[in-house]
Amino acid sequence: MTIKVGESMASNSLQIDDEYCSGMKQYFTDQGTKLEGYLTEYITILERIRDTGIKGGDVNEALNSYITYANKLKGKISDISTVANTHVSTFLSKIDEADQFLF
Repeated sequence: MTIKVGESMASNSLQIDDEYCSGMKQYFTDQGTKLEGYLTEYITILERIRDTGIKGGDVNEALNSYITYANKLKGKISDISTVANTHVSTFLSKIDEADQFLF
């Protein structure tokens, strides 16, 4: 789709590639899923270290706290990718709406 921004001696136009934007929606979804998986794996590794290598003491307590905070990140990455996905959808719908008035 092409939306003309203004006419002058040098023609100005704004071109929005719908397919690229739709691809970015999928990219954000895929990356969110991938990062959530990495976080889950990371937490699992930390728990194994705590359970098998550092069974007590100050370092164990610090690691427990760290694992607790890392667990709080679960779901946040997916939320962010969903928000990014929603923004792309909103952007495309606003462009489509504006496009109706220009052509």
